[in-house]
Amino acid sequence: MNVDQILQSRSNRKTRLARPYANFFETFDQCSKAGESILENYDSIEFASLIERSIVISTVTAIEVYYRDMLDFIFKYCAPDFLEPKLKHLHQEKYDIADILDIYRHKVHPLELISNSQSFQNIERIEKIFGKFLDKGFWSTVLNQQVRRVDEPENIVTWTNDDFLGLKSTFSLRHELVHDPARKAFFNEEVFKNIWKSAHMIFGSDVVLSRILTENRDPSLDSDD
Repeated sequence: MNVDQILQSRSNRKTRLARPYANFFETFDQCSKAGESILENYDSIEFASLIERSIVISTVTAIEVYYRDMLDFIFKYCAPDFLEPKLKHLHQEKYDIADILDIYRHKVHPLELISNSQSFQNIERIEKIFGKFLDKGFWSTVLNQQVRRVDEPENIVTWTNDDFLGLKSTFSLRHELVHDPARKAFFNEEVFKNIWKSAHMIFGSDVVLSRILTENRDPSLDSDD
């Protein structure tokens, strides 16, 4: 257990935008614009190879932060009777007395221990974590939904397996780039499309996770007391 890391995560969270999806999209918007520039002007951009790697790595980092923040939101706003049966499946680590004293001394909430121990670096981990809060699989829930656009009610937003594969490919590319930094000039139209597909999957995830929050909100949070 790393209490310093938990405290740093708590501090970092306070610097981000309040809404996880808005926080994600702020970073993604920058990555998307940088991606357009790379595709159009690669040879004329100084440090282009560094920027193209940064686009993918930063996008995946924003995705990881989004899911971590949404897990924190679920812990913060959902009713205990909804949460508690799931917690033992998310965190099974045991602590000795020294750890417990450290937790007490730094006023670390048990849910912070659970959140901090999770990894969101691939689609399997995301499925394993958020599938616990649904009657069926997380990704299948995202892919099987339809959402009517508020600004264009006649248009229905859907998600496809191609979107899912785009997210999976983006995760895989990020892993490759972190462990094989010699690659360069790899950023092409397919990579750019996969990044946009990834963003679409985050939008779909946000619809599902926001619904979980709404349907299982802790009633005590609405109390006037």
